[in-house]
Amino acid sequence: MPLGLDIPLSSKLALLLRRKLGKSGRTPSTRALAAATAQTAGGKPAMTHQVVNDLLNGVKDNPTTSQLVGLAKAFDCPIAYLLPGYNGLTSLSVYEGQQDAREALRLIHDLGEAGAAELLEAAREIRLRHGRSDLSVPEVPEQPPPAAEPPRPGRRRRLSFSEAAERAVSDLEGT
Repeated sequence: MPLGLDIPLSSKLALLLRRKLGKSGRTPSTRALAAATAQTAGGKPAMTHQVVNDLLNGVKDNPTTSQLVGLAKAFDCPIAYLLPGYNGLTSLSVYEGQQDAREALRLIHDLGEAGAAELLEAAREIRLRHGRSDLSVPEVPEQPPPAAEPPRPGRRRRLSFSEAAERAVSDLEGT
């Protein structure tokens, strides 16, 4: 059963997009994201770039199963994170990526709350032994602050009304 607030899919995708900065410091284009949804390299994408754009902007919020699988592949995240109510990217990533974590949960399945409490206490002790004294692990793993995205070549930044007026005055005065 899902836990937590219902964060919209577009907000989750925006967070994942910020985490996917390229080597140039820019976020990937919607065309690149759409291409990354293909099951095989160079294969047919699970969705068009327009569908990716609609999902990112919140215009569309109910993707098909194949589109969810493609988005999870493109953003390198667990599919469950894209579902309503599943907001713990950290725990879902551990669950999906580490067989031992799944085994630990399987072993406490029928032990109830007492078993879960013991596992939690043991995990806290292990964190302390490894020098991780902070017991609050974020739902989404922290990342370095994103660098300011440089303007893309060939596109002029849109000016505000006051900036346009100042530019017009300076052009008329010849300064």
